[in-house]
Amino acid sequence: MAYVLLSLKFLYYFLFLCFLFFFFYILASQVIFLLLDFTLNVNIVFTHIYLLILFFLILFEYRKKFSERAPFYNNIYNA
Repeated sequence: MAYVLLSLKFLYYFLFLCFLFFFFYILASQVIFLLLDFTLNVNIVFTHIYLLILFFLILFEYRKKFSERAPFYNNIYNA
């Protein structure tokens, strides 16, 4: 039962993070597009490519940080 509750908690957490990502992604893409459109007259496609590259770079950095902390969490759950 605890495993089910824990998995539901992480599912809700994941869905909330997805919602935040898409909300801020859309917001950031529109802001960057408006800023770049006035200065460089770029296409919206380049804005999305730039944001996706930035997102994956941030995700890679966080993955490295979480992998460094992973043995600590494994010791808590295995105790």
